[in-house]
Order: sequence, then structure tokens, then C-alpha cells
Amino acid sequence: MEFVLTIVGDDDAYRALDEETGKEMYAGHIAFMDEAKAAGVAIPYSAELAPPSTARTLGADGTVTDGPFAETKEQLGGFYVLEVGTIDEAVEWARKIPLLPSDRIEVRPAK
Repeated sequence: MEFVLTIVGDDDAYRALDEETGKEMYAGHIAFMDEAKAAGVAIPYSAELAPPSTARTLGADGTVTDGPFAETKEQLGGFYVLEVGTIDEAVEWARKIPLLPSDRIEVRPAK
């Protein structure tokens, strides 16, 4: 089964990271992917997203606006797609993803 793990956080907090901490975060994500691969967990796709300010939002009426639609500090920063047997397994893998203290991960089955 595929599960999508979306990482939601404060883009300003990520931009404020010093270089060393940023490198540690990236290294943590690489380690997470390596551990999953070694355990036989497929990650068919993952992506870090560009900053929210680069987004365009398309409404149902066709109107396009700059930036994300959500008026909140928390934005989608990236995601992983994992192939595991249950949502509980996906949650356990999500616990291993490096996060800032204010971040959250939503784990949801894919249809």
C-alpha cells in the first residue's frame, strides 16, 4: 500500500536555519531514505518543495493567484511516498524523518 507523508512547517523557520543545521537536516533526510531502502521500504517518490512564495494557486473558476492559498505560517514543505503494509508502519517511518520542533507530518493512505 502507498502512503503519502506530507511535511508541514514554517518556511521562515527553515530559511532562518544556519548553514550547519541545514546540512544536518539534509543529512538526516538522506539517512532516513537509506534506512528505508535497507529495510526494503520503497520510496517511489519524494520531493522538497520550493518556497511557498514561488507557488501559484488555481481556483475552480480559473483564477490564478500568486503564492499559496492558505493564509497561515504553516506550509507544505515536502513529502515522501512510502510503500508499506499499514498506516501504523507508515507512522513509524514518519517518526524517523528529521523535523524542526514546530513541524508536523500528516500520514495518509493514497488511493
